[in-house]
Amino acid sequence: MKKLLLVLLFVSLVSFGQTETIKEPLIHTVLFWLNNPESQKDRVAFETAIQKLMATNPQGVQSHLGKPAKKSEREVVDSSYTYLYLITFSSIEAEAAYQTDLTHLKFIEEAKHLWKKVVVYDSNALE
Repeated sequence: MKKLLLVLLFVSLVSFGQTETIKEPLIHTVLFWLNNPESQKDRVAFETAIQKLMATNPQGVQSHLGKPAKKSEREVVDSSYTYLYLITFSSIEAEAAYQTDLTHLKFIEEAKHLWKKVVVYDSNALE
């Protein structure tokens, strides 16, 4: 019984520190710099538009909307952006369909006047 408890304790400690790997093979990360990042009105308009995209787009599997974390400043951390949007796709074809999907195009039309810069990073999982 003592050995079983030790084994269970060891297994729980080992698995506790592991993070879950994103299973989708394509990750689309978008950084937005708003024209007026201090404007609450612009932030609400942007957040409303992108959350509508996140809720209605059929191609994405998982998504995340965030802003720069409040952490200590380090030289390697870029926190100059206003929002970070991340969405995962099951395939490169799904991401290509997303680019022309009406939910994505409607988001761009509704919100493009709010940003001054957008940078996209797409990555494929290692095989």
